[in-house]
Amino acid sequence: MLSLSRSMLGLTLALILVGLVACQGGDSELKIGQINAYSGSLSFFGESHGNSAKLAADQVMAAGGPTIVLTHEDTQVNPDVGVEAARKLVEVDNVAAIVGALSSGVSMAVSSAVTSPNQVLQISAASTSPGLTALNDNDFLFRTTVSDAAQGVVLARLAKELGYTTAASLYLNNPYGEGLAGQFKTTFEAGGGTVTAQVSHENEQPSFTSELTKATGQDPDVLIAIGYPGQAQVYLREALEGGYIDNFLFVDGTKSADLFDAVGWGPFEGMYGTAPGSAGNDARNTFNADYENAFSEAAENPYTAETYDAVVLIALAAEKAGSTTDSIKIRDALRDVSSAPGTVVGPGVDGIKQAIKLIGDGKDINYEGAAGSHEFDENGDVASTIEIWQIKGGAISSTGRFELP
Repeated sequence: MLSLSRSMLGLTLALILVGLVACQGGDSELKIGQINAYSGSLSFFGESHGNSAKLAADQVMAAGGPTIVLTHEDTQVNPDVGVEAARKLVEVDNVAAIVGALSSGVSMAVSSAVTSPNQVLQISAASTSPGLTALNDNDFLFRTTVSDAAQGVVLARLAKELGYTTAASLYLNNPYGEGLAGQFKTTFEAGGGTVTAQVSHENEQPSFTSELTKATGQDPDVLIAIGYPGQAQVYLREALEGGYIDNFLFVDGTKSADLFDAVGWGPFEGMYGTAPGSAGNDARNTFNADYENAFSEAAENPYTAETYDAVVLIALAAEKAGSTTDSIKIRDALRDVSSAPGTVVGPGVDGIKQAIKLIGDGKDINYEGAAGSHEFDENGDVASTIEIWQIKGGAISSTGRFELP
C-alpha cells in the first residue's frame, strides 16, 4: 500500500507539473486580432496590411519575444460586420489586443461596442477621422497614423499652391470622408478659396453620375476625390467619360496603384495627392527591405508601416507589462515603450531584439517605428507629417515633400 501511494503521489506531482508547464506556455502566447478589409471598397489594401502584421509578428518571435498568435477577421468595410468580427476576437479567441480597422467608421463602431466596454486595447493603423480624437473610448483606442485634421490643412494648401481658386469635393459618407472634406473646406476657404459643393456618396453604388452632376454643377477648378478605391474607380471613369471634370486632387484613400491600373494612368499624369507619411530614414528603409524580402513586392500601399508598428508596439508593451494576457497592463505600458526618455530602438529583428533586452534589463526604451515616432497623446493620437505625392510616369511617386499642418 505504501509503495502504491508513493507511486500515485509521484504520478500526481508529475501531472501537476505538466499542467503548470502547459499553463505557462499558454500564458506566454500573445493573442492579437486584426480586423482587416479583405473584401469591400478597401480590399485593395487588405492583403498588404495582413502581410505587415505577419511580418511584425514573425520578427518579434525571431527576436526572442513572445509567441504571437495572429488572428485575422474581415470587416468588409462595414461597421456592423466589423463589430461582430471584433466581438468574436474578444469573446471567442480571447485576444489581448486588436489592430484595426482600416476604415474610421468601422474602428469607431468597434471601439464603442466591443473594445472599450471590454477594456481591450485597440490600435488602428489607418483610421484618420478627427472623430477618433473625441471618441469616449476610456483610453483603449489608439492610432499609429495622424488625424485628417492635419491632412485636410495640407491638402487645402496644396490646392491653393496649384492655383485652384474653386474646388468641390466628392466624399464617402462616413466619418473619414466627412472629417477630411470638412477640414479641407475650412482651411481652403480661410485662405480665400471657394468650395462650390461638397457631395457625399455611399459605400456601394453602381453609378455616381448624380453625385458628379451636383459636384461639378458650378464648374469648379478641381474635384477632390475623397474615398476608397472601390468607389473611386467607378466615378473617376464616369467623370472622364461623361466630361464632368478632368482635374483631380487625391488623398490617402485614393492612393492606390491598383485603382489607377483599373482606370488608366494617362488621364491623371502629373496630378497630386496627399497622405500621412514621413521622410525616408533608416527605420523605414529597414521595414521596406524586410517587407520586400518576405513578400517579393514593395510596401507601397498606404499605412502598411503603421500596421507593422502597431503589432510591434503591442508586443513591446506586453514585454514591459510582464503580461501577454492582461490588456489593461499592456495598454498602460504602451506609452512607456513609445515615448522619450529611453534608448531609441527601431524596427527589424535586430531593433526588436535590442528593445526586448533593454526591457528585460529594466531600461527605458523609445520605439521609433517604420512609420515614424509614436508619442501618443492623451487621446491616443500621434503627430506626424503629411506627404505630397504625384502621379508620374504611370506610377505613384513621392515629391519628397513632407509637411506639418
